Amino acid sequence: MTTAANTEDQQGFPAIDATLLRIAVVFRVVGAGWLILLAILTLATEPSQIDAGVRSGLVLSAIGIAVVWTAVTVVLMYRRPTVLQHVAFLAVDVALAVWTALTPSLTQSVSFFAGGFPISSPLLIATTRGMVATLLPAMLVAGSSVFGLSRASARAVEVVAINLLAPIVVAWGFGTIREQDRQRRLAEEALALERTKVARADERAEMAAHLHDSVLQTLALIQRRAKENRGIVRVARRQERELRAWLNGGPPLSATNMLSGALIRAAEEVEDEHDVFIDLSTAGDTTLDDRTTGLILAAREAMKNAARFAGVEKFYVLAEVVDDGIRVVVRDQGAGFDPSGIPEDRRGIRDSITGRLDRLGGTASIRSSVGDGTEVELYVGAPT
Repeated sequence: MTTAANTEDQQGFPAIDATLLRIAVVFRVVGAGWLILLAILTLATEPSQIDAGVRSGLVLSAIGIAVVWTAVTVVLMYRRPTVLQHVAFLAVDVALAVWTALTPSLTQSVSFFAGGFPISSPLLIATTRGMVATLLPAMLVAGSSVFGLSRASARAVEVVAINLLAPIVVAWGFGTIREQDRQRRLAEEALALERTKVARADERAEMAAHLHDSVLQTLALIQRRAKENRGIVRVARRQERELRAWLNGGPPLSATNMLSGALIRAAEEVEDEHDVFIDLSTAGDTTLDDRTTGLILAAREAMKNAARFAGVEKFYVLAEVVDDGIRVVVRDQGAGFDPSGIPEDRRGIRDSITGRLDRLGGTASIRSSVGDGTEVELYVGAPT
């Protein structure tokens, strides 16, 4: 996983910004060195057209500014890089760049001995503040650089082009690099998250396999071997259901607001009351409301009927939540009966099952025959 150390330095400065800032500062170091060389050549080779002391003082001031301010920039880059983004620092930076750009004109020098140092200021702004903030400083530095070069119009055009276009190109290029880096980091984070999910899924699968091979098998064995103690069997079945629900990643069976939890509680009540086993399976889940609560009550009545009249120790319940509604099936392989022969005074099926589903806008179908078991299917559609 990508860590903070990979994306930020010790001062909390983004790693990509630190890299681009170092590029801009290296350009300043090179520009300062080039200014020193050109300034020394100017003092040594060009004839003086103004007072030699004034001329020397101006040239040496440009050298001093380049050396001192470059050293300050380098120190800040390593110790407090965020300062290089501050407006106050950048304002001083532009002012010093303008002064060094004006110095060749003030000394009436034929050559532009300021070199690449002045342009390092708009390049620094392009790196730290973006393209829009670069335009005005670039124009100031360009204007200062061509001041006094009117006799060399070709040279003036070249200086203006370099001082204006270079910072804009750098701002666009560095902005593109930052965006690509942001997209890369987002992709790495998404990949790391997916790997974490896969690792957790693998851990869950490994644990599920272990529990299936040990705990669940033991619980199943208890149920088969403990016929003489029905209480132990019921406890084992409840634990088995809890484990299976957890392994399948569903909500806990104790959740009071979920369909599966309510259905399992109803099945456990019937098991305790009538000393039967109910093999319950659920597919999908949903929260309880008036419709689903009524469906649970109807299913509970169907389970009670199977427990009382089917004459079997075990029967099956399947609950399925799908897009178009909820279906619950209670099926036994017991004695069965003739649905058409139910006496009028037996109101359990008519009122508690079919009648309740009718009031919910659902359906209840009962399929049974004597000696061939019974299947009760309950269905309510999705709310409109």
